[in-house]
Amino acid sequence: MSNNSLLLVDPNFNTDASANCHLLLKITNDSFSYAVVSKDTEEINIIFDKQGCEDVQKDLKSAFETDNYLSLNYGAVKAAIHTSNFIFIPNEWFDDENLAVYAQYLGSDAKVYTKHNKELGFNTVFCLNDEVKANLPQETDLFPQSEPLVALFSHLADESLLIDFTAVSFNVLYTKNKNVVFQNHYESETAEEFNYFLLLMIEQLGLNDTVPVYIQGIINEDDEHYNCLLKYFNQLYFFFPTRKQNSELLADMPKHYFSGLLALDLCG
Repeated sequence: MSNNSLLLVDPNFNTDASANCHLLLKITNDSFSYAVVSKDTEEINIIFDKQGCEDVQKDLKSAFETDNYLSLNYGAVKAAIHTSNFIFIPNEWFDDENLAVYAQYLGSDAKVYTKHNKELGFNTVFCLNDEVKANLPQETDLFPQSEPLVALFSHLADESLLIDFTAVSFNVLYTKNKNVVFQNHYESETAEEFNYFLLLMIEQLGLNDTVPVYIQGIINEDDEHYNCLLKYFNQLYFFFPTRKQNSELLADMPKHYFSGLLALDLCG
């Protein structure tokens, strides 16, 4: 195991019972993680995380070839995958029988997928990298990287920022008046780069220091990114809304590290 990866396994996990579990995969542009969660108890049985991937497709392929846990038979497999080729379409403008019409707006000739968000009244239309898809089980339910953030919408204040960090990038969702206003992904290897993108969002979205900011992923209290946020916002909250706070597997871990991964279980 490389020094930038983590594997936690519940010693009581019975691989023969994998069909009663969900496999959740989070594949960003620079990281790869997965979780195995029991459908009945919501207990987390396995957590794997690898940050700073130089070649995500290569690491993903290797994982499915060598990791015995990934070859088990699961009741459901869900994968949230990084893509810059996505748009949100309101229900009233959406035609699910003619998805090809949206291809011109996606900047890709790949297959077009769609996910409907009933609560918010829009559809996410997206394309995915064929190499990434080729490494996943055939039955995998595919989502864009934005979907676990959107799935957490009902857990947020009426106006809020939700930021999900990897080691060298972040994914952000801004909501206001019960609507998703903004969603985007940025690569930022340094606090200076993060500060630049943060100021850009503050200016473009008209944010003030009273907006609550929910943070999850690879960020810690008093690190450079956290202190950068403190310069502009008064309310910072580490975020873990997925009802798995009491998991013994994460007893000694910062639980917010895996919020974005575990939120994938809320996607349908």
